[in-house]
Order: sequence, then structure tokens, then C-alpha cells
Amino acid sequence: MDDQKIKILGMGSAQSGVTYHRVALPMGFMNDIGGLITNSIETDLVEDKYDIFYYNRVNPYHDHPDKIRQQFGCKIVMDIDDDWDLPRSHMMYDTYIHLNPKIIRNLIDADMVTCTHEKLADKCRKYNSNVHVFPNALPYGEDQFTNDRYMDEDIRIFWAGGISHGDDLKQLTYPIRRLKGIKGIKMVIGGYDPVNDYSKHLWDGMINSFTANRTLNHEVLNAKPVLEYMELFRHADIMLVPLKPSEWSSYKSNLKLLEAAVKGIPVICQAVEPYIFDKDAPVLWVHKAEDWFKHMNFFIHNKNAREDYGQKIHEWAVSKYDLPRINKRRRAAFAGLVSA
Repeated sequence: MDDQKIKILGMGSAQSGVTYHRVALPMGFMNDIGGLITNSIETDLVEDKYDIFYYNRVNPYHDHPDKIRQQFGCKIVMDIDDDWDLPRSHMMYDTYIHLNPKIIRNLIDADMVTCTHEKLADKCRKYNSNVHVFPNALPYGEDQFTNDRYMDEDIRIFWAGGISHGDDLKQLTYPIRRLKGIKGIKMVIGGYDPVNDYSKHLWDGMINSFTANRTLNHEVLNAKPVLEYMELFRHADIMLVPLKPSEWSSYKSNLKLLEAAVKGIPVICQAVEPYIFDKDAPVLWVHKAEDWFKHMNFFIHNKNAREDYGQKIHEWAVSKYDLPRINKRRRAAFAGLVSA
């Protein structure tokens, strides 16, 4: 099977960042495969024969996994990129109480499970012995992952994400207040998406944390579709990567480092799991609260350091997390599964 084209039926939503990074991009940059990505098998586009059914986390046909095998004669590969046991404080906790049994059933039913790092793999192996680690990776220099950035007269301190990161950004409240009085800087926060009053309330709190209650010069960037989201990173000169430490957050991935590396943006990163799994990452590590201001102040006043760290993180990410390279291992595992 290594020398034959593998046919893959990918499942997921076109609007989902997880589908994009864990199904669509891997399929799009994998050699010698054919296939389709869809959100339903009930469509005329779906053919009658595939080697692999590939999805992230929630298989809409979880109650009838044999239907997939019987209809397409294929193996099932489940990807998972995060912990499914959410803390009670998480906004999605009630939803996942109902999803968790389905996720666990999917883990058990899958012919292969793929995930982002070894800690998550160990948790998956409680339910399935055939687990492979394929970290998040990007096709550097391709599609939206090019190193171009906009110019600005101010030094832009940047963060981008979604509304579940309020507690992460709260950690920056006091360090960012200490930036008052420093001229020539701009706080840029990306991903703004106030779809309802509740999300607007959460976003308002996050923006306040990141802008000293909007007293600092700042810019708020609206969310972009997944095929264009790297546009946000063109507005950055320094990137902050805060993550409130917890057992749950330790199962996340290092994707923010890889995204910063696309544009050669120097990074100030909290020294917690999963980021410290990459101890060799050329970033300024935050071990204690006062490090945030110390590192921001250093980068603000040292253009050469910004350029040096930006170049180093780009080179580091390309050497470790280039998608075509990771995909060689992914395809080999898929070929072995199909042959078996």
C-alpha cells in the first residue's frame, strides 16, 4: 500500500479550525492520496469506496461505526487534539458532559487514533492501543502561511484567539498596565467575534485585560474565516502566549508558537505545559508574573532582538513542524493500517 494511492474520506465542518488543522491541511499536503472532505456522507459527492474515514473528535455516525465500515469498506481513524474532560469552570462544560461518552466510544471503536503529543496519547491509550502522535504542523511558505506582515509606525504587541481564553488574558492585566507611559506601542487583539450578548461580554473583558481597560493605544481585529485567519498575524511585532496552568490546559497543543513562526514574530510564552514540551523553542519564557513586563520591555526597546528571535523561531518551527515532513509519517501509518 505504500506505493499505492490511499483514498481518504475526511469528515468535518468547513468553518471549524480544528477540522482545518487536523483533517483538511493534513489531507491537502499529503502525497499520493485521493479523497474528499465533507460534513455528511449523505451526498452524491461521496463515492462508494474509501480506504480511511478520517475525522476529529466527534463522529456524527458514532452510534453506527459499522455503517461506515460496511458502506465504504474502510478503516476508521479518529483524531483528537485536546482533552475531553473539561473543568467545571469551562463555558463548554455542560455540552461536554453529553459529548464525553460519545468521544470515549469513538476512541474505542477507531482502528487508529491520532493526537498531538505524548501526554494526550497516554490518555488515549486507556481506550485504544493503536495511538500515533502527529503534532500540529504548518506548510510554511504555502497558502496563507507566508511571512509577509504589514508595516506600522508603532510596535504592535499581539494576541489572537477565541472567547475561551479569558482566564489566560487576565494574567496579563497588571503587566500590561505597567506599559503605560511607554510611547510608540499598540496593543493588537485578534479574533473578535461578538455573535451574541454573552460572547460580547466575554470579549469586552478580554479586551480590557489586554489594553489596560482600553487606556493604551490599541486595535481590535475581527475574526477571519479559517482559510484567511493568518491575516491577523500580519499586524504583529511581538506575540504574547499566556496560558493559565492547569491539568486540562496541559493537554492543549503548541499551535500558537507555530503560527507566530510563520511570520517570524518573536514570542513571549508562559512556561507551562504543553509549551514547555518544546524546551528548545527560541522564545522568552515567563516563569513568574513579573517576567511578562520584563520581556515586553526588552523587546519593545530592542529591534535587533525582535528580529533575531523572530528569525530563530521561524527556523526552529520549519525544522521541527513542517507539515509535509510530518505528513510522511502520517501517510506511512495510514498505509500500514490499510494494509493490515
